[in-house]
Amino acid sequence: MNKILIFGAGGFGREVQWLIERINQKKPSWEIVGYLDDGVEPGTEVNGYQVLGGIGKLKEYDSSISVVCAVGSANVRRKIVAKVKQMGQYQFPNLIDPDVKNSQFLELGEGNIICAGNILTVNITIQDFAIINLSCTIGHDVVIESFATIYPGTNISGCTHVESGVELGTGSKIIQGKTIGKNTIVGAGAVVIRDLTGDCTAIGIPAKPVKFFGEGYKRLLIMGASGHGRVMFSLARETGAYQEISFLDDDNKLVEDGVAIGTSDFAIKHKEKYDVAIAIGNPSIRQQIQEKYEKNGIRPVTLIHPDAVLPEQGIKSEAGTVVMAGAVIQPEVRLGKGVIVNTSASIDHECKIGDYAHISVGSHLAGNVEIGNGTWIGVGAVVSNNIRICENVMVGAGAVVVKDIVESGTYVGVPARKIA
Repeated sequence: MNKILIFGAGGFGREVQWLIERINQKKPSWEIVGYLDDGVEPGTEVNGYQVLGGIGKLKEYDSSISVVCAVGSANVRRKIVAKVKQMGQYQFPNLIDPDVKNSQFLELGEGNIICAGNILTVNITIQDFAIINLSCTIGHDVVIESFATIYPGTNISGCTHVESGVELGTGSKIIQGKTIGKNTIVGAGAVVIRDLTGDCTAIGIPAKPVKFFGEGYKRLLIMGASGHGRVMFSLARETGAYQEISFLDDDNKLVEDGVAIGTSDFAIKHKEKYDVAIAIGNPSIRQQIQEKYEKNGIRPVTLIHPDAVLPEQGIKSEAGTVVMAGAVIQPEVRLGKGVIVNTSASIDHECKIGDYAHISVGSHLAGNVEIGNGTWIGVGAVVSNNIRICENVMVGAGAVVVKDIVESGTYVGVPARKIA
């Protein structure tokens, strides 16, 4: 049998000992040599095995020995594994309880621990040194990155991405298609219904960030302090991604009155400290500002309201896209740079939206529509399926477009006709 050392003589270490013993009951595979733990007196007996010493004791063993890191904290586990790897080329086996149910379509790295009662379905990727504790469920196409810790009774729905160092608390639930940023801690019993930024602690139903640490503290500048800017301010707060949000505006009076902290040039001078979003409804002005920023090395962020309805696989969008609350976007939609999809607008399957287009409140694009660069679809307007609209078109509020528009201008009415 292969010899194995258990690093960590605490409660989880004893559970890993039991896991190994259960594996041996099914098929004799491992000889437990003992425990390593820098915080426990050498010679202490733990469930029939001795604590041999701390990490330095490992030097007495050659690379044929296997090591399992049975430490729940993702951050501490990462540090221990780094030290062990510096000391030699030791083996880090994957330990999977015989009671685990999983398909053949499970991709594993090294050093993972999967405890009893877990169900893992299909096309799941688990990188290195992750811990999946008792009785969790993990759905199809989930990716769990290295050093993640999944505590007992957690349910992870399909197409979820759990980034490196994440800790999912006991009984937490993640709905399908969500991403949890690196090092984030999700509290016990929390329900994640939207993406979570990295480096934060999120609790509650629905889960919301309540504490930020490391790189998690982020600042946002919103260029445009008008009504559209205030809507975007609310959107940015709802995402939970930013802890400090400020306005910019090229109206000097707004700067003098303290509504904005500076003009658009402020973002260029402080680009290392802030993310930038552009809250200008007019497509041509929005394009001018975004091109100015991109020329100076600023890539405006994409903001998507948590209440927007998106396909499970997400959307394809370029820099500076904004999707407001209640917007509905179907699969295979492409959004160019600087696009605004306003409140409760809907975009059906396979539509292509050009750069800096604005899809206004309550408007509807049927399937396979193409919208040209800089086009503005007015409030409540409807564009029938398979229609092509060229660039720099203004479609008036409530208009219905039933045939292709091949000439720039303003179109109104039912059916839409050109008036300017």
